[in-house]
Amino acid sequence: RGVLGFLLYFLFIGCGYILIEVALIQKFVLFLGHPTYALSVVIFSLVISSSYGSYCSRGSVRNERRLIKALGGVALLAGVLAAVLSNLLTALVWLPLPVKMTLTVILIAPLGFVMGMPFPSGLARLESWHPPSVRWAWSLNAAASVLGSVGALVCAIYLGLLQTLIIGGLFYVAALAVAMR
Repeated sequence: RGVLGFLLYFLFIGCGYILIEVALIQKFVLFLGHPTYALSVVIFSLVISSSYGSYCSRGSVRNERRLIKALGGVALLAGVLAAVLSNLLTALVWLPLPVKMTLTVILIAPLGFVMGMPFPSGLARLESWHPPSVRWAWSLNAAASVLGSVGALVCAIYLGLLQTLIIGGLFYVAALAVAMR
C-alpha cells in the first residue's frame, strides 16, 4: 500500500538530477570557453561527487532525517548556485583554464555530493517496504533522466538556465514531499 505513490520519488529525483546537470553544463560553457570542457568537467564533477555522496550515505540509508536533509540540501544548494553563479562566473572569466576547471569542480562538488544521497536511501527504504518494486524504481528513475533531458533543454530555451536549475531543485522538493508522506 502506498508503493505506487512512493515510486514518484524516483521520477522526481531522476528529473531533478538531469535538469540540474544540463543547466550546469550549459552555464559553464561560456566560463570554460568550450562545450567539450564544460561537458567533461561538469559531468566529471557530478559523477565523482555524487558517487562519493552515495558511498557516504550507505551507513545511513534507513535514516529518515538524513534523507530529508539531503533532499532539502539539494534544493537549497541549487537555489544558492542559481543566485550566485552568473555574477561569479562573469567576474572570474579572466582566470586561466586550469584554475577555471578547478573552480568548476569546487563549485559543483557540494551539490553533487548531496545529490548522490537520495537514490540509494530511497532504494533501501523501498526494498525494506516492498522488494519487487525496486526494479520499477530503477526503471522510472532511468526513464525520468531520459525524458528530463529533453525537458531541461525546453526549459533552458524558454525559461533560461538559472530557472532550469531552480526547477531541478524544485523536483527535489517534490521528492521531499513524497518521502515525508
